[in-house]
Amino acid sequence: MYKRILPAALAVATLAIPAAAQQFNYDNTALPGQNIWTDGVEIADVDGDGDLDILFANGSSYGAGGAQPQHFYRNNGSGQFTEAHAFLQVANFNAKMVIAEDFDGDGDLDLMYAPEGPATTPTQKPRLLINQGGDQGGNEGTFVDDSNARMPPTLMASFCVCAGDVDNDGDLDVVFTDGATFSGQQKQALLFLNDGNANFTDVTSSQMPADLYNAQDVVLFDYDGDFDVDIALSGKGSSAKRARLYLNDGTGNFSISNALNALGSGATYEIDWGDLDGDGDFDAAVQSIAGQSEGWGRNDGPTTTVPESTFPAPNGQDDNEMALVDYDSDGDLDVFVASLATTEKIYRNDGGGTFVNQQGQIQNQTDSSLDFGFGDLDGDNDYDMVTGQGESGNFTNKVYVNNGGPDVTPPTLIAKNTPTLWGIEETIFHVQVQDAVHDDGHINATASYTYTTNVGAGSGDATHMGGGLFRAAVPTVPGLHSIDIDWTVTDSVGNVLNVSDTIAQGGLWTYVDDGTNGVNGVPALRITGTQTAGNLTELSLTNAPNSALCIFWLSFTPTPTPLWNGTVHAFPFTSQIFVASNIEGSFAASSSWPGGISPGTQATWQFLCQDNSVIFGGTISNAVESTSP
Repeated sequence: MYKRILPAALAVATLAIPAAAQQFNYDNTALPGQNIWTDGVEIADVDGDGDLDILFANGSSYGAGGAQPQHFYRNNGSGQFTEAHAFLQVANFNAKMVIAEDFDGDGDLDLMYAPEGPATTPTQKPRLLINQGGDQGGNEGTFVDDSNARMPPTLMASFCVCAGDVDNDGDLDVVFTDGATFSGQQKQALLFLNDGNANFTDVTSSQMPADLYNAQDVVLFDYDGDFDVDIALSGKGSSAKRARLYLNDGTGNFSISNALNALGSGATYEIDWGDLDGDGDFDAAVQSIAGQSEGWGRNDGPTTTVPESTFPAPNGQDDNEMALVDYDSDGDLDVFVASLATTEKIYRNDGGGTFVNQQGQIQNQTDSSLDFGFGDLDGDNDYDMVTGQGESGNFTNKVYVNNGGPDVTPPTLIAKNTPTLWGIEETIFHVQVQDAVHDDGHINATASYTYTTNVGAGSGDATHMGGGLFRAAVPTVPGLHSIDIDWTVTDSVGNVLNVSDTIAQGGLWTYVDDGTNGVNGVPALRITGTQTAGNLTELSLTNAPNSALCIFWLSFTPTPTPLWNGTVHAFPFTSQIFVASNIEGSFAASSSWPGGISPGTQATWQFLCQDNSVIFGGTISNAVESTSP
């Protein structure tokens, strides 16, 4: 994200390249005139009219700075913009970054700002602006500052915020960096969890590793390929901690990996992530990987130090911002660099991680770019560029029109996750994709899904968890035996990727609710395996009372019977086994499936556990039913 102080006069000015050789040309009519220090750029359709608008996060200087107005420009559909700042309805403040996400799940985009302030004694809270949706006097995209009601009282001095679904619950949480100064202060990155309605709780102390680091930038994406989003921090760390990687256990609890400790240099402000070498994992595009030279780091897994490569000359200038954009529509990600001292640059990728400097593709402008963003602003199906200006010059933010060919390449499937267990209430599927724009944890694509089961069908919009990882939830209902799911991943210019997935379990396991609440919630019983003689079957019980006596019931003639505000489905009992949960309220066992069971045999399994916290003295789990194939 950020940035470096220069003298008022720029040190270097390159010669302009003739317009005929340039793919990106400055349109000085696109934006109204401005003169304000801008740190952050966000391109999104915040007013819901089908075209991309522009938001700028504005701040006056490093350190405490001063309160500044935040800017919102509406698109007329052709790439020409008008001021709509008043619709933000927020008092002036000092911001380093703004992101647009649907935090409250109502279908429109809300805004979250990272606040600058004094790092040693922070005084600022993040700003959350809730989109009111609907028609507001003929204009959608009117916002209300609801920060005090919805955000925790945590104070910070932040350069960056990134959103992602860290706990796999279908809503967007946020991670903020802290300690924002030119050199960075060693501070703790902050994790705020969303309750689904844009009410956030600070869970840093319970779910993040205690780790002080000079973080200026943060990105959420799946580093290790296990279908949850990890946290990658970058900034001006010490030689022992150039960057930091926190791995997710799948539930939003993070631990430190040392894989990124040596990635970058003491001048690194930002790292962006995408598959640069075509091997199916996400690599690092690093601003200042060696001194002030840009380059990239190859992802070799969470236990391996990242090998580094420097981009070819011209390089080594004072640059600030990275983004990954397939500007030449050849199906791989190229690297864009926003420069404080010279013109912006493009390093073209050959698809395998070899890069060529494409100097001259962007019209030269003498300015100081602190951030940029990419999107199809004029409706011609390619990706235009917007830069945010600060520190020196006349602080005039710019729109560059892309004169190249349209993007005709659909998103690329990196991986899909087929669950092996039914969930008790819903079964979760994931796909990891990549597309033509990766910037600050965003990709320029959305995903929806339809599903068909043996008991019904449905559809939904997938949650973008971060970095191109999408989540779909299929209800787990009584009698469910199979799920067919079809994904539709659509990029912002209309290219479509279709992905299909199936869980065909025949007459296997069906989960039935009707358990009862205990000290740890409703005990959750799960069974996996194939009902074939000799094959391994695994059983697990979680959420039971800690160190409790439990009875495991099996019935071949089930007759559901009410008990304790729940239902015992495994009654009458064909057999029962006494076991004990461990100190964490869990139990697990495995055995080979027996032979001699006739096809069509019905069976039901369920647990009862002693629980002194409830009035009845016990609690029952969900039931698992099956019919042998």
